[in-house]
Amino acid sequence: MTGEEIFICRDCTTYSRDKIKCHKCNSPRILKHDELLSLNIAHIDCDAFYASVEKSLNPKLINKPVIVGGGKRGVVTTCCYIARIKGVKSAMPIFKAKRLCPEAIIIHPKMSLYKRISNIVFSKFNQLTPLVETIAFDEAYLDFSGTYQLHKKAPAELLVGLALEIEKQLGITISIGLSENKFLAKLASSFEKPRGFTVIGKSEKLEFIKDLHIKNIPGVGPSLKKKIEKNSITTIDDLRKLDKNILIKSFGNFGKTLWNMSRGIDERNINPASSRKSISKETTFEYNISDFNKLKKILWLLAEEVSEILKENNIYSKSITLKLKRNNFKIVTCSFTFLEPTCLAENIYQTAVLLLKNKIEMAPFRLIGLSTSKFLAEKQQSFTNFKLDSKSQKIEKTEYAVDKIRLKFGKEIIKKGRSLN
Repeated sequence: MTGEEIFICRDCTTYSRDKIKCHKCNSPRILKHDELLSLNIAHIDCDAFYASVEKSLNPKLINKPVIVGGGKRGVVTTCCYIARIKGVKSAMPIFKAKRLCPEAIIIHPKMSLYKRISNIVFSKFNQLTPLVETIAFDEAYLDFSGTYQLHKKAPAELLVGLALEIEKQLGITISIGLSENKFLAKLASSFEKPRGFTVIGKSEKLEFIKDLHIKNIPGVGPSLKKKIEKNSITTIDDLRKLDKNILIKSFGNFGKTLWNMSRGIDERNINPASSRKSISKETTFEYNISDFNKLKKILWLLAEEVSEILKENNIYSKSITLKLKRNNFKIVTCSFTFLEPTCLAENIYQTAVLLLKNKIEMAPFRLIGLSTSKFLAEKQQSFTNFKLDSKSQKIEKTEYAVDKIRLKFGKEIIKKGRSLN
């Protein structure tokens, strides 16, 4: 149906005869594009996810600025759009956010709650297509190629219905980008937030991206951005004028990617099995801490959180990294690679304690973090042919027994002594 402009009402999902307002419900939220029914790649981003979840649970917060983040010396994890109008941004120090928006309500993150809501949202994604690539708790790519035979609806129709269902059931909103590839779909979803639905068609993509800054291209970070800008190249249109061989000579294999992206070409497939490169947790203290025992207690709580995510995803970590921020704001990191990959909190904790012991002389610290990486799927375990010693077997059996009890009765029902005051 390309070549014919199609209108879909985003409030009642009706095909509209009017591009100004819906002939059925009078809504002005009309989705219109002449390629609307032929594009298959979507990027979905939940709007101000953590803050939106908090507002959905507490109607008194609806029209108030909400910041989700740490204590006085923490940072903004996310904030609602009311707070963003005042200049508050993610990763901004809380004290600075308070200065910009003194009336803001600050809420400590509830990660288990956000994860639960995220699971519900992603289950809805998977009901529409098996090709869902998770980027974060609140973000994913979806490939709708071939789904018409199953649903008898075009991707745009399915996405309009999805947005309404999530908003009605969970009280949160999503922004959607629809195009022919991941680069353009992700770009599209960033426009008209919140509750956005932007379409970038094949016929308009060059015009759409030409004036955008090169930092909008995936993989162009701060250092590469500076390197490219030294050649007076700031926009995607500037980049498009360069010869492919020159780009490859200057930037290696990524030069080809730059050449493609500047033309709206993205050869990356949506990969449902795409795994996370790392899992990390960290905490910023209200006051600098030098006491080794206090730091060990916090480290145990972080190890439990990281372990829980590993177990939920049936993955095992070969490497852990301890992150410490000193009182002069300098960051110190140290890593360890396991002989046998693990997902057990006890193993992660004991190793992290040894790393901490080697760095304790650098205290006091204002932040401590723990991350795991180099993952293996359960079926790829390299250690299944090795018999664990009796101590290791006991640790494993004990931890899984505790997990089973917590799953049935809640996390607070059983704790190790080291996590208590």
